[in-house]
Amino acid sequence: MVEATALLAAALLLGFGARRIMTALYAGADPVHGYLCGFAFCMGASLVVLAPANLTRLAHLVPQTAAVLAGDALKTASLSFLMLFALSLSSEPENPGRNRVRRHLVTAWAVQLTSAALLLAARPGWSGGAAVLHDTAGRLLMAGYDALFTGYALWCLAVLGRVLVRHLRSAGRGLPRIGLRLALAAVAAGTLWTLWSLDDIVAVLTRGTQDGGEDTLSNVLGMICVALAVAAATVTLWSTRLAAPLRWLRAYRSYRDLEPLWAALHAQFPEIALPLAEPGGRLPLWQAEFALYRRIIEIRDGQLALRPYADPAAGTWAPTDAQREAEVLATALDNHRHGRRRTADAEAVPGLSPVPGTVEAEAAWLTQVARAFLRTRPDVLAPSPATPPRR
Repeated sequence: MVEATALLAAALLLGFGARRIMTALYAGADPVHGYLCGFAFCMGASLVVLAPANLTRLAHLVPQTAAVLAGDALKTASLSFLMLFALSLSSEPENPGRNRVRRHLVTAWAVQLTSAALLLAARPGWSGGAAVLHDTAGRLLMAGYDALFTGYALWCLAVLGRVLVRHLRSAGRGLPRIGLRLALAAVAAGTLWTLWSLDDIVAVLTRGTQDGGEDTLSNVLGMICVALAVAAATVTLWSTRLAAPLRWLRAYRSYRDLEPLWAALHAQFPEIALPLAEPGGRLPLWQAEFALYRRIIEIRDGQLALRPYADPAAGTWAPTDAQREAEVLATALDNHRHGRRRTADAEAVPGLSPVPGTVEAEAAWLTQVARAFLRTRPDVLAPSPATPPRR
């Protein structure tokens, strides 16, 4: 399980990095592409190196300390690329912030060199893939090594999170906002992933031992972080593939939500039903948008047929427009059932208001009305047993 999770996360990152390279070849050189590729390749390689089984294999080729240092150095480098990405997002086009980039490059190299010095000075022994430190000085140096990585990671994630929040506040609706929210979720998961390394500090100080690779929970948190990050960076790619099925699902849900309202009208006005090209059977998902459009037309036809039976005083007590119109329609249905024609001037009586705009807007309004029917007048909405609902 540990190996599979780590390798799957690594495969996602390496595949994403490869795609970014292909995009850069067509779109031209862009530092942002480079930062994202650097993050993906370094973090993916780190996950591969720090997988427990791979560390065991590497121990036959190089010293265990060198293998762990290489894996951790790759992870730290990925965080440096993440910080550079955040700095590129926070800079204006006319002020690319080169000085900030240079300063951070100096900081990144300082962290790498200090980390290597701390780990080598700690001189850990190794037993079953775990570092063992017997003297107090070694434990303190190893704890400092872990604390340096944790502090640097949290700093990079905090800077990126602040930049993303600022962009989210000004982002409009649509794919950019979805991508930013996914990126913020990835930052949150990455923060939890980083905080989990605090148990290494506790373990090395209290017991003098520390696992060299990633444990199960760390790999799970890493997998969640990686999946969210890749989803955020590729939102335009996968969202276009999912757009049509998601539209079908929304239309199908609206179609089913309107079933009670349509059934009540159809029970008293069977003629509102438009002829079907393929009568009977279940509604295929890919036909839901057209079926919803037909259902709205049929409901509107039923409303027009009920206008002479509507009561102008009905629903005046209702606190919302949807509840008022639901009561108006329910009263009209009851009057029609008993042959009580209220007025000869159909236009003088308010009915369900037309909603200008898209089919989605019509469906949303009629769904509110149908729900209000179910709450206030379920007896009127119940279809006749002899007239089963039609798809």
